Amino acid sequence: LKTLSIAVYDFTHEIKGITKVMVKTMTAAQQVPRFTFHDEYTVDSLIQMKPMLKKVGQEQKVKLTFMPFIIKACSQALVEFPMINAHVNSDCTAITYKAAHNIGVATDTPHGLMVPNIKNVQNLSIIDIARELERLKVLSENNKLSTDDVTGGTFSLSNVGAVGGTYASPMLVVPEVCIGAFGKIQTETSV
Repeated sequence: LKTLSIAVYDFTHEIKGITKVMVKTMTAAQQVPRFTFHDEYTVDSLIQMKPMLKKVGQEQKVKLTFMPFIIKACSQALVEFPMINAHVNSDCTAITYKAAHNIGVATDTPHGLMVPNIKNVQNLSIIDIARELERLKVLSENNKLSTDDVTGGTFSLSNVGAVGGTYASPMLVVPEVCIGAFGKIQTETSV
């Protein structure tokens, strides 16, 4: 049995650093009206490719997960739906449609939640995206992300499947107008 320590006195801890940025960002997101939509997609073809993906990843010396494919698919969807690859100004009087697909990936780190973004996804291959994901992951874990890594996002993703979740309503990264979330990939059972 683990013994728990119970605080005897109230104490105040200053919010600073990346935690302060995270709190401010999440507070700003609460000011934006939200619409939530949940759906399911069949990704059988992607799952069937998993053995080949592992081999290609080894050949390219990169960890090739489903995430780069999902990021690339989102980029292709942004071409068809440019309104969700946009920023709205602070008084909601103008919307700027973004040419670049700078896709942010919500990342839980020991230092707090960070959303580094992969720049110009529309011009990158799946392998390029996988390499950039690895670079950003290492920097995030070591609290070494640059300002460029965490600014300029145009659309973000949250992978709640990484913790076993299936649905979520993630918080927007203001001034972006849309964030997508996806849950764990699972096989569908017939009843």
